[in-house]
Amino acid sequence: MLNKIGIFTFLSALGLTLVVAYFVPSVATFLNSEPTTVEILTLKIPLLFVVPPVIIALVARIIRLHDKMSDLFGLRARFDLYRILIPLCGSLHISVDKNFRDKLSSRRKAAMERTYYAYASFEDPKISKALVLSAIDRWTWYWVLLESCVLLGIAGSVLLVFGAYVGDSLVLVVLILAMLLFSTYYDACGKLADAQIEEIVAEPERATKLKAEFTQMRNNS
Repeated sequence: MLNKIGIFTFLSALGLTLVVAYFVPSVATFLNSEPTTVEILTLKIPLLFVVPPVIIALVARIIRLHDKMSDLFGLRARFDLYRILIPLCGSLHISVDKNFRDKLSSRRKAAMERTYYAYASFEDPKISKALVLSAIDRWTWYWVLLESCVLLGIAGSVLLVFGAYVGDSLVLVVLILAMLLFSTYYDACGKLADAQIEEIVAEPERATKLKAEFTQMRNNS
């Protein structure tokens, strides 16, 4: 998943570097100053056009940019709580009041490991592996779109600084479209989570173990 995200982050950064160079002549002059070219997808591109995307992709991979953005906006935390843990309780007929919800929220990672990931982990899934792989693929594209939105925002800011208002407007339109697509993927990931939860609790023995786990979490101070 991380490799796929990294590749698309690099390609997005490369495309946006080309866009910035197209609308800002001074940037284009600088990037074309080095005659050495590199071949990417059969295209020969001047070396300096490739350097910024490589740096951006490496930094994004090292700091896990999508994780940082997820933590900043609470994306994964909200999803885990409201699309996995609480629905999983509901499927087991366990009521979730405010106190229990707060416990699940504050101990989210441990709760996910003890319940959902005990059956739907990538390494050793106890449910359909095809369903788990589909969820991972969907999440991969979700994070790809998130990092692309960040890069579009950066490129738009650069174009604005240079006074390239036409280019900035075009990037803004693409950013809005990307954000709309990004928002639909949240619900799409949720639907796959629903299918996984349904399969997890379908087996009585698993349902019994999960009820015991949630009961223990509810009773712990």
